[in-house]
Amino acid sequence: MIRRHAEDRVEAALDDTPAVLLHGPRQSGKSTLAQKIAKERGFGYVTLDDLAALELATSNPEAFLRAHPAPRAIDEVQRAPGLLLALKAEIDRDRKPGRVLLTGSANVLSLPKAADSLAGRMEIIDLQPLTQAEIEGLSPTAFSDTLQSGFRGEAACDDLALRVLRGGFPEPFQRGTPARRDAWFQAYIRSLLERDVRDLAQIQGLTQMPRLLRAIANRAGETLNITAFSRETGLPATTLERYFDLLRAVFLVRTLPPWTQDPRLIRSPKVYLADTGLLGHLGGIDDRRLAQDQRLLQVLLTNFAYCQLEAVRSEMGWGMFHLRTTRGREVDFVLETRSGEVYGLSVVAEAGATPDHADGLRWLRELAGERFARGVILHTGATTSVLDERIDAWPLASLWS
Repeated sequence: MIRRHAEDRVEAALDDTPAVLLHGPRQSGKSTLAQKIAKERGFGYVTLDDLAALELATSNPEAFLRAHPAPRAIDEVQRAPGLLLALKAEIDRDRKPGRVLLTGSANVLSLPKAADSLAGRMEIIDLQPLTQAEIEGLSPTAFSDTLQSGFRGEAACDDLALRVLRGGFPEPFQRGTPARRDAWFQAYIRSLLERDVRDLAQIQGLTQMPRLLRAIANRAGETLNITAFSRETGLPATTLERYFDLLRAVFLVRTLPPWTQDPRLIRSPKVYLADTGLLGHLGGIDDRRLAQDQRLLQVLLTNFAYCQLEAVRSEMGWGMFHLRTTRGREVDFVLETRSGEVYGLSVVAEAGATPDHADGLRWLRELAGERFARGVILHTGATTSVLDERIDAWPLASLWS
């Protein structure tokens, strides 16, 4: 079993916090991790995917908690949001750490009944699909350490297309052929829309959602433009905005806010999918198309880098943004540490980088001033080079080497 970087954070949180919520996309490994921790700590375990448990948790939350006393793990808690109010009352009577480990495939804090129920009583920890660092068995701080100290040497990646198209969901990661992975993604999308999204929306008319998902896959890494999405999908803007909110709530779509330090910068967020295996499935992309279409390769590699860096951001508690000027200068990812240091990273779908690729990073260096620590162009080659003062070119594989 691949060890998840979130495990140590969950264990530490249970040692000093009454409730811990492990949330992220469905099938990202939350239940597996929760069961492992529950077994090691001697917790009871119950899942609200069990209809009998769900009925009791929904109709009589207090009776449910009595039937499953602390300490316990409760899986898929978003299915019974009223349960959180009962948990709040229980915790207020006894604030002993480690009373409950919750998992959720939807952002329970976005549910009306749950918005304030466990504020100040619960630590929230993200669990996204597997990262390349986890797959390779690296420490959670491997790339943040590399970013601060510098990357030296070479890092070849002969299986880059496989890594990108396989993605990080544990189940398709283990499937040997593209056809079997596609079958999993097809069933995954159907299940997600028919249960999680519909439960949140409480409506039946979600048949247009796959069209939006395909449009997002086609525009991954672009700034969020509702008007453009409306033209492409034929959906009205109000419907699109609601659908985007739903897809964010189930962690399938992520938005990257702008780094707005200057009025010349674009202030719209960028949109990404939570997994490049899913992106490839939605776009009908295989390794042959990836080798022939430079634009597709750029889209997938940028989303792929986003997934790796989002894990770094979450682990380190850093801020992550994008930078784009009205005149087209761009930095794909701006990382800001807790102490205020600024790192810029951009991706190029080429086996190397030139000083021309660093134009956006030079602009970020000017804007950030003394806070600018390093800029990096990530490319598909194996070598490193210096492009400008405090700006380097590194292999994309440095993210997991």
